[in-house]
Amino acid sequence: MPAPTSPKKTSKGLIFVIVLVGAAVLAVPCIGVLAAVAVPAFIGYLTRAKTAEAESNLRSLHAAAASYYAMEHYPDGGGEALSGCVVPSARTENIPGAQKTLLPPSLGPSFDDLGFAITDPIYFQYEIVSVGGCGHGPNEPLYSFRAHGDLDGDGVQSLYEISAGSDDLNELTHPVIYRENELE
Repeated sequence: MPAPTSPKKTSKGLIFVIVLVGAAVLAVPCIGVLAAVAVPAFIGYLTRAKTAEAESNLRSLHAAAASYYAMEHYPDGGGEALSGCVVPSARTENIPGAQKTLLPPSLGPSFDDLGFAITDPIYFQYEIVSVGGCGHGPNEPLYSFRAHGDLDGDGVQSLYEISAGSDDLNELTHPVIYRENELE
């Protein structure tokens, strides 16, 4: 007569493997959802960080132009000091794009006269639009400082701009940054 059989015992290892497989099956969709949310947010964060370059350089250009405007300038051939001077319009020679560009040490006479130099690679192209010349008085529009960018390389450009004029005291007005297609 055969011996009575006892009920089979489930091994603890098998239960552990089943629980582990179940957890993995549930975790994969959760990780996918987290990635779907996190990746675009991270890309947006990186883009915003890149735009800080434009704002910082535009504020530096404005500060340099305010100092230049307040100084007296003497003509090359001699003569009386000139005041209320504005540098001529100029633009950096780089093309804005998704890759950084290293500019030459001298950006041209207008940037050099302001003492403005960029030593690190940049994303944006910088432009000075001015009325030029000396002898400007109170309450005149004088400058627009612009940064043109194409951070994702799609051909659509963003624009950051500070416009400045003279106030009642014949000093450059405080900058306000205008943004167009900020994160294009």
